[in-house]
Amino acid sequence: MPVKLSDLEVDLLRKLVNGEAVSVSSHQRIRLELAGVIRDGARGMVVTAEGRELARRDPAKATVSSLAGDVKIARDDRGRRMPFQRKSVF
Repeated sequence: MPVKLSDLEVDLLRKLVNGEAVSVSSHQRIRLELAGVIRDGARGMVVTAEGRELARRDPAKATVSSLAGDVKIARDDRGRRMPFQRKSVF
């Protein structure tokens, strides 16, 4: 199931590709690194080839393949999460 990057994340990628200074939270750094669009090392963030390609694409088509499965979440009529819907391990 491909993971869709948010508009903010695609915008961050575009700014990084253009060489602009951006403030990226640690959560976003990890998410982008696990998606394979950046490498975070001692010299800072480096945008990968896949990240450069995503930055050039249309934001509606910016998806990254991932091994994470799609989790179904119980929701009520208004779209809110239903309480106490965790699956027991026992």
